[in-house]
Amino acid sequence: MTNPLPPATAFAAAAAAANAIHIRPLVAADAVAYKALRDEALRTAPDAFTSDYAASVGRPAKEYAVRFGSLESGVFFLGAFNAAGQLLGCVGCEREQRTKQRHCATVVGMMVAPTAQRRGVGQQLVAACVQAARNVPGLTQLVLTVTASNTHVVRLYEQAGFTAWGLLPRAVVVDNVAYDKLHMLLLLTPDPFPACRSK
Repeated sequence: MTNPLPPATAFAAAAAAANAIHIRPLVAADAVAYKALRDEALRTAPDAFTSDYAASVGRPAKEYAVRFGSLESGVFFLGAFNAAGQLLGCVGCEREQRTKQRHCATVVGMMVAPTAQRRGVGQQLVAACVQAARNVPGLTQLVLTVTASNTHVVRLYEQAGFTAWGLLPRAVVVDNVAYDKLHMLLLLTPDPFPACRSK
């Protein structure tokens, strides 16, 4: 017979379970929740995205479902859900389709609901995205852009192994304020092209 957990421990365990995050690929049925999350992110953090709220809010949710491919394809979105099934955040991977660039994919659409920020959701999403990308045959590197002044998110990507390789000044302009975009890279395999001409 097992001893019951002390009340304080039982409470902590219940709280941890309630705050647990489940990450899985988004599917067509998630399109409405994804659109709501995306619209809110575009509205509240306009400098973080190249898309804008005004041009996106009227777009039907079903149009986003084409972005929700299989993990094996390298074109997918991952969603972070709480115990109640609410979508708290997401991140996408979009593999290049042209033959000469199919070794590369872009991390896109990283967003976490304002109420779920600073709780490690973004860190878990990026880690899951990188792990999924490592399992895509022939995919050897991930690239992304991030608003350079958003140091918290820059650090999040650095902790996941991304390194900066360039800066695009005035990449986006929001309400007459210009923001630079930092370009970052993560190699998924060690030295995948040893004969690289750029060395």
